[in-house]
Amino acid sequence: MQEGISGKIAHFFINSKLTILLMIALMVIGVYSSFLIPREEEPQINVPMADVMVGYPGANPAEVENRVVKPLEKIISNIKGVE
Repeated sequence: MQEGISGKIAHFFINSKLTILLMIALMVIGVYSSFLIPREEEPQINVPMADVMVGYPGANPAEVENRVVKPLEKIISNIKGVE
């Protein structure tokens, strides 16, 4: 069976001592580049937002909206700088 170009390349790298040198060089380059890449796992982003949770046991959603949410939204919207 004849080897194609990929078979010849594979045969060369399997039998070559250059393969180990290339692997080590690429690993060193990879480790070095991982230290150069700037990254933040938890970037400090300030999102001006607040969640207001109000409990009203035994009430249905429409009742909570009319008796609690709408009046509370009116009061909070009067605060300067709050949308």
